[in-house]
Amino acid sequence: MTAPTLPRVPVLPPAPRPTPPVAPALPGTAAAHRSRVRTQWLVLAAALTVLAGTLVAWALSRAAARVEVVSIARPVAAGAVIERADLTTSAIAFDGEVAGLVPAASGGQLVGRTATIALEPGTLLTVGMWADGNRLADDERTVGALLAPGRFPIGVEPGTRALAVAVAPAGGAPVTDVEPMPVRIVDAIVDEQGNLRVTLAAADPEAITIAGLAAGGALVLVGLPSADAAGGVP
Repeated sequence: MTAPTLPRVPVLPPAPRPTPPVAPALPGTAAAHRSRVRTQWLVLAAALTVLAGTLVAWALSRAAARVEVVSIARPVAAGAVIERADLTTSAIAFDGEVAGLVPAASGGQLVGRTATIALEPGTLLTVGMWADGNRLADDERTVGALLAPGRFPIGVEPGTRALAVAVAPAGGAPVTDVEPMPVRIVDAIVDEQGNLRVTLAAADPEAITIAGLAAGGALVLVGLPSADAAGGVP
């Protein structure tokens, strides 16, 4: 006996998975994204510009750091006494400590010193270019004097030059046959009474005459103009 045949059941294909709906693009979304990117780049560019400006300003401030130092205004021969008119100031750039040069505020201390080498205009003075101003030339001698007020000009200081003139003190005998003699101020101090205690450098033949005038109270110092005023080396 033959078994009965069952009818075939048709196999259906698997149902497709539902696709989630795609949200429609909102108007202006892409433009907003591009705007955010552009804004970020603009902020970065602005930051870099500020940084670059800061670095430039720092560099300029470093380059502008300058200090005034003493320099030579006109030629000074080796062995000559440095006068105030020989000096000027120059501004130099520096990155650290300035050593060996003379600050502008200390320039007055060089007046009356002796140049140890020939100094040309524009030379920055450094240690070793001068020596104490009490050096004497081979034909010079020193003379000490105490002068009362009125017998010397105001502003007498080491290194300046003057004329030693014979003028009799009040009530004293007149001094004759004594010509004015050039002298150089080696040291000068005004005391509390206004008297000038001065050391002069004078030529050997005239030093004795000047000493005699000082001892007799007949010495008067007459100031001389600087070389600039006298038409000397500019």
